[in-house]
Amino acid sequence: MSSQPRMKQFLLALAAVGVVSTLTACGGSSSNVSPGNVVIPPDGGGPDPNEPVEPPQPPVDGDTVESVIPSSLSDAIYDSGETAPNGKPVYIIDVTALPGGNLDPAGLLLGNDYVFRIEGGALRITQN
Repeated sequence: MSSQPRMKQFLLALAAVGVVSTLTACGGSSSNVSPGNVVIPPDGGGPDPNEPVEPPQPPVDGDTVESVIPSSLSDAIYDSGETAPNGKPVYIIDVTALPGGNLDPAGLLLGNDYVFRIEGGALRITQN
């Protein structure tokens, strides 16, 4: 008869260990239960997630990058005759004038001297 109370105590202890193990495996006893509370930076450095990111600054006067539009794309990339609020000419990239809507960027440089507007569908860039 004295073995029955010990057996009950043993089973209760075993059940308690099982419950604690289950809670630990599910994160119930962890101090980091909610994802996103702790940020671990990647190995090998990288930007500090707590440091504010500065927006890119527009080029200073004189830092204009001239666009180069090859003659093969003159039917697809052309001056619209409009002017943007910043005074730059607006150029159209006409997707319908490109074969299959694919732009081959060979020899093309889109600088900051014009504002480019894509018209006629989704533009796809092909690889060189």
